Amino acid sequence: MDFHRTSDGNVFLVKADAPKTLNRFQKLRGHAGKGLDTDAIMALTRGEK
Repeated sequence: MDFHRTSDGNVFLVKADAPKTLNRFQKLRGHAGKGLDTDAIMALTRGEK
């Protein structure tokens, strides 16, 4: 459901559009893996191993 506001301030519900199909890049979004924690990033910036 979507909420729509009219010019006089009233709010009404309408049926939402069907979800859009995701392309191959959108499907991969947020799947980079665990990643580095703060300590690992700081060690890299200091040149530590």
